Amino acid sequence: MTREPSVIEKHVMYWLTVAFDLVVVGLAAITMGYVLYMMFDLVRTSIVNFEIELVLREIVMIIIFLEILELLSMYLKEHHVSMRNVVELGILAMVRKIIITPDYSKLGWQTLVGMAILLFVMGWIYVQERKRATQHEEFLIEHGKGR
Repeated sequence: MTREPSVIEKHVMYWLTVAFDLVVVGLAAITMGYVLYMMFDLVRTSIVNFEIELVLREIVMIIIFLEILELLSMYLKEHHVSMRNVVELGILAMVRKIIITPDYSKLGWQTLVGMAILLFVMGWIYVQERKRATQHEEFLIEHGKGR
């Protein structure tokens, strides 16, 4: 049996939620500002000295920060984040690590195997989440609650 929260507990939870939302809005604003700064810096450095590897690294980093911004905005709207989006962020981070590693011979075989296993597991989780979302959408459509 669960008990009904008291009036004081409801007020405390409300204000904690408001405070948490304000922190998330602040993080989102900082993230957006940093994305704009990275884009400006990318254009500025590309005009002076264009290196394709540097451009690719910076583009992937901007995409990672945009994913973080999407997670923050999703939290503000729904007060939870999707596992699929978190896995996407992890995959992007691993891809960035793969792109910026200039010499794979310096990495041990254990690190390379670990990265491969991590990418495989994150990809598997991503596929499972996509299947689950599709099944949920089909259920809603069948029962007249979807689109």
